[in-house]
Amino acid sequence: MHIERVRFDQVFDVGARARTFSFTSAGKTRYGIQLPGRIVPHEGAVYAVALARRDDWTTVLGWRELGTGHVILRTVTWPAWPVMWGVGEAACWLLGAGVVVAARGAGPWALLLAAGVIGTLVVHLRRRGHRVRLALLAAA
Repeated sequence: MHIERVRFDQVFDVGARARTFSFTSAGKTRYGIQLPGRIVPHEGAVYAVALARRDDWTTVLGWRELGTGHVILRTVTWPAWPVMWGVGEAACWLLGAGVVVAARGAGPWALLLAAGVIGTLVVHLRRRGHRVRLALLAAA
């Protein structure tokens, strides 16, 4: 994770529906940026932005306007929820069927292993969000 301090010297090419924008900061111009929360910063705003990879604005994890304690993290937007819900439900049915088949062959250890994998994934995602939030709050 990389925290970058950005002053939006110029904001332009603001898209009405997708909330994409382009900006110039410290002589560098970036195009087609979309921040979590679908916010377009105003000119002169100073943000702390968390990027998964340095200098890669397609990997924005979250942001905070400096001077405020309000942190916005990347989440799934509302129009995607029905799709995500359907995919998640199908994955649960497939995982459940796989666990039942594995349990018949491997016994209850397969159930314990599946629960451990799912629990580890949930804990990992929650910790990553917490780390991003703390890093953005510590940025000055």
